[in-house]
Amino acid sequence: MNKRFMLTAAGMAATGIAGSATAELVDMTHGLDRWAGEHSWQVYSSGGSMVASMANMAYAGLVSGTFGYSTFPSTTSHYANVWGQLDLAAGDYNVQMQDSYGDGWSWGSYTGILAIGSGSGTVSGSSASFNFTVGVIPAPSALALLGLAGLAGGRRRK
Repeated sequence: MNKRFMLTAAGMAATGIAGSATAELVDMTHGLDRWAGEHSWQVYSSGGSMVASMANMAYAGLVSGTFGYSTFPSTTSHYANVWGQLDLAAGDYNVQMQDSYGDGWSWGSYTGILAIGSGSGTVSGSSASFNFTVGVIPAPSALALLGLAGLAGGRRRK
């Protein structure tokens, strides 16, 4: 009987062999208070590159076709919600948020929020930040174990 080591597509995905370098669509929601023009934010990769941002109500990095926007009546403290998706590679990210006036993302009874992937935050003064991770990055030891399993599975028995 000839035994062979085989890793299914699900197994490859679980270990990160397949798809670790591909991008993933990550949900983004930004709740803006009545002073929305004071909001700004940037998303940085672990390498320090800015991959998405918002300043002066202009959003950069949102995937086209998935962008949404809703405004609220002028009588509320809540100005608008913006939502969309970012196309991000697997890895760790840091989000820096600012309020140019320095009074935070709050007006009246409403507090604005930014949520990207598994992270979220708000600004209570002039700045704040949060981190989030996209996908699974396999440890080198996981790949080594797969190699050993392949060798052991292919060994002949007498």
